[in-house]
Amino acid sequence: MSPGRRLAALAAGILLTAGALAGCGSTPAASPSMPVVPAAAPPLQTSFTGGTGTGWAVVQMGGSAAQDENFWEMFARPAGSAAWRLVTPTGVADNGGLVAASAGGTSLLTGFLPSQDLTFSPLADTSDSGAHWATAGPVNPGLADVPDALAARPDGNLIALTSGGAKLGQYGGTGWTRLITAQALAATPAGKPCQVTGLTAVAFGSAGAPVLGTGCGRPAFAGIFTESGGRWHAAGPAVPNAGEDVEVLRLASAGTGLVALLQVGRGPDAGTIAGWYDGTRWTLSAPLRTGSVRSTAIGPGGSVGIILNATHAATLAGPGASWRTLPALPRWAATLALGPGGQVDAIAAHASTFTDWRLAPAGWGQQQTIRVTVPYGSSG
Repeated sequence: MSPGRRLAALAAGILLTAGALAGCGSTPAASPSMPVVPAAAPPLQTSFTGGTGTGWAVVQMGGSAAQDENFWEMFARPAGSAAWRLVTPTGVADNGGLVAASAGGTSLLTGFLPSQDLTFSPLADTSDSGAHWATAGPVNPGLADVPDALAARPDGNLIALTSGGAKLGQYGGTGWTRLITAQALAATPAGKPCQVTGLTAVAFGSAGAPVLGTGCGRPAFAGIFTESGGRWHAAGPAVPNAGEDVEVLRLASAGTGLVALLQVGRGPDAGTIAGWYDGTRWTLSAPLRTGSVRSTAIGPGGSVGIILNATHAATLAGPGASWRTLPALPRWAATLALGPGGQVDAIAAHASTFTDWRLAPAGWGQQQTIRVTVPYGSSG
């Protein structure tokens, strides 16, 4: 069975055991003051590169979210191809958003966030870069409103960061084996110094260990925790000269380590720091004053990109590199997409039009346009 099909088979009944665990009282209930995600949630619009080089982009299209005319779409650019194609899984309302996790090779697990009457999160998986999808899940309660709410391993192990009671479940093959709450993590010896404010991301480390990203209420602490020997351990870097709280915006596997995006402080004076873990130590970028980040991108070699506002964006080529400020973005730019050799694209999404712009020495050049059939009126 392919990794993608294994994920579908394993995920099909995950909530049967999760519900029992939630009700047995063995896991502390979440406190109302301990949210799953702090108030400044990371943006869902994003792009990332899978293990075999396939690029994925998730953007919001359509119309007003207030009128339920917004629809989230997924696009894939197979390794070695210059063209994107629409690969959004069908059959489920996606007004609430989409999150995705690479499961190794060309496999991807996608979750639909709750919206309107959809109170849980159906899952879908693919093993051929989005050409075909299989139904999996659902996750109940629904997934958290963060881009790294899912993590998957090729052997079928999953982590799902849900929105109900700050619950984290790790699926081990016979059902959800444990639930971890932000409150429980905050009470551990590892979590107390951070003063955990909420869970913001999940991932698997290079050795397959679960990794949690959080917000920290104590300055200079980056809330990244990994489990070994049945205990949680602080695994994040110290953030020097950070006089404000630190929040993990993104957390993803990268080769034999991790790549993270950290937000320091809040509001217009907030800064963004990229961090890379090589299995032994962390390397941090210089902070970039960004305010609230509008979208994030993680590319090959640990490259990262962020969009700050309608016209400004920046990238980092990888560990040890300096922030590179990009020329003014094309109109409607939703996220950056990073490719091999330092390639930078800006993905514009407006109404039913997807446009790929490539950065060249002379500026942005239009590469591709896709007209998406948007089902206006279907969510009324």
